[in-house]
Amino acid sequence: MQQQCPKCLYPASHPFGIVISDSSCSGCKTHDEKYSIDWSAKREKLESLIKPYKKAHSQYDCVVPVVGDAEDFYTLSLVLELGLAPLVVCVNDYFKNDIGWKNLHQLITYFDVDSFTFNPDMRVYKDLVRTSLRKFDHILLPFLQLHTSFPVHVAYERKIPLIIWGQNQAVEQVGKFSHFDCAEMSRWSRREHDLFGKEIETAIGNGAQVDERCLNYYSYPKTLDLDRRKVRGLYLSNYLKWDPLEQNQNIVDCGYTPQHNTSSFDIYERAGSSVYYQFHDLLKYKRQGYRKISDHVAREIRHGRILSREAREIIDFYTQSKIDIEPFFKWLDVSPSGLEWYKMHRLQSVSHLIGKASSDAITLPSAITMLLNEAKVPEKQHIVFGKGLHI
Repeated sequence: MQQQCPKCLYPASHPFGIVISDSSCSGCKTHDEKYSIDWSAKREKLESLIKPYKKAHSQYDCVVPVVGDAEDFYTLSLVLELGLAPLVVCVNDYFKNDIGWKNLHQLITYFDVDSFTFNPDMRVYKDLVRTSLRKFDHILLPFLQLHTSFPVHVAYERKIPLIIWGQNQAVEQVGKFSHFDCAEMSRWSRREHDLFGKEIETAIGNGAQVDERCLNYYSYPKTLDLDRRKVRGLYLSNYLKWDPLEQNQNIVDCGYTPQHNTSSFDIYERAGSSVYYQFHDLLKYKRQGYRKISDHVAREIRHGRILSREAREIIDFYTQSKIDIEPFFKWLDVSPSGLEWYKMHRLQSVSHLIGKASSDAITLPSAITMLLNEAKVPEKQHIVFGKGLHI
């Protein structure tokens, strides 16, 4: 049993780094700031920060990176409410299901914004996923490398000096910074928190055998170049009181489709992914000793919607949910014998969690269920390209 925060139950193995005391943890202490901050003053500060970026005669004021989940709807609604003209940028992770593509297109059409989706070379991308799986037990690192760098390249190349992100996870999860620090996007923060210290250089050489010229957008732009163009990235959660479950429930009114999953009660975060609550969640358990449900439970304890006693039961229930990993390995073009070898040699510690998911359910506290809308089950997994919507 590893050390846990006595309040939110976050384990000491959190990859961002967490400080646990006798009564709570660094994440809980930072969360408590939410109840003492003058959020009206914070919003005024945000408005003063973005005012110089509003260009009456320029097409775009900012870049908004998205994946198409509920938080992106909320973030984009705030960006438009603040009077900014955004360019929405999405990186295709090739893991979306039918719900994921529907939500992405709904985001673009509902808010009526300019956007484009970057589709990386699939041969290179799959090779990087294979290498990341082999070396780091992580299948989303290549996507995270692109998602956190490509929008910055776009901002630099198109001379749009402002990038708007939603929440700063290092603040919201483990309290790495205070809300008063107003930490901004940086090469260091990306490496330490978004990429867990794994830059693209760690996946080439004796790993993925790819031409380095194919990896330009996987690497963060040079800091001096960004400074020269005065490119900066702001996190809205530093200036607005962030409550994902409550915020995301309201996004359904914008046409967002929540997705049922068997690994968490949260039907909003990363809805539309074929791997996030499946194989990715299993590998998270292997690497860190806990699954995504612990992130969600810690968040809800801090917001006062779950008691610690209830939380332990919820974590125990979802941690034992089984994962069907075959669809991912088919997508990766791995043979049946290769899959069996991988399960035998690399997934021994989590082999009891491999299989078809159960239909069992757990009774959740009413404070949670009242924020959950009707969720759908995807009909098709691993849709490489979306075809758009018929309007």
